[in-house]
Amino acid sequence: MPWRAKATNAKRGCFVRSKVPPGLAVISALLTTLAAETGAKARRVHAGCPSDMVRAADLCIDRFEAPNRRNAMPLVMQSANDAAAWCAARHKRMCTESEWIGACEGEQHNDYPYGSSHIDARCNDDKSWQKVDEAKLATWPAPDAQAEVKSLYQASPSGAKIHCTSEGGVGDLTGNVEEWVVRTREHVNPWPYVLIGCYWAGCYGGNRPTCHSTNNAHGPDFRYYETGFRCCKDAPAQIDEPRR
Repeated sequence: MPWRAKATNAKRGCFVRSKVPPGLAVISALLTTLAAETGAKARRVHAGCPSDMVRAADLCIDRFEAPNRRNAMPLVMQSANDAAAWCAARHKRMCTESEWIGACEGEQHNDYPYGSSHIDARCNDDKSWQKVDEAKLATWPAPDAQAEVKSLYQASPSGAKIHCTSEGGVGDLTGNVEEWVVRTREHVNPWPYVLIGCYWAGCYGGNRPTCHSTNNAHGPDFRYYETGFRCCKDAPAQIDEPRR
């Protein structure tokens, strides 16, 4: 029989609540504690950043690749110039190379967003490479080029690889789509942007994507069937929560 308030003195409409059973009191206390811990974790993850971004040191970084929505398909055929304009229109900016690497490797300086060793199938980085019809791709955005990109596309929906996350909760940093960032480190080519994180078929040459995998061979107008990006912005000054 379900527990309910015990009615007394019905003429006056008064009700006296009977004592809460011990089991319910324990469950109530546990739920209250869980809610508090969940709220505190959310505050630590966002820490002044917009709800679709994660805090990494003094940086807010998109949780997912553009369009930065869970279960959305990441954008491709994006140039660095496209990325800069898209982020600016949302009051954000492109991530720098060093910022992206820092968010990926975390405080432990991991080689992979999830740890120090590669784990098969943890991220979308093991698809088979497919031959590209360069002539069709060069006609972008013509229908033939769009059809070619569609046939080559092997990205996973954002967040589908739930364990492919950094210690801060940033998803799909390695593999999936290759991301444009602002170059901040020395490379053979002096282009102002580099591609980072490789893509669904790994890195060119067969290497596994790591937090330091970069491609510096292309200028800001270059776009390809696996090139995307995510956005960043400066984080507000962090205020420590008062002790309770």
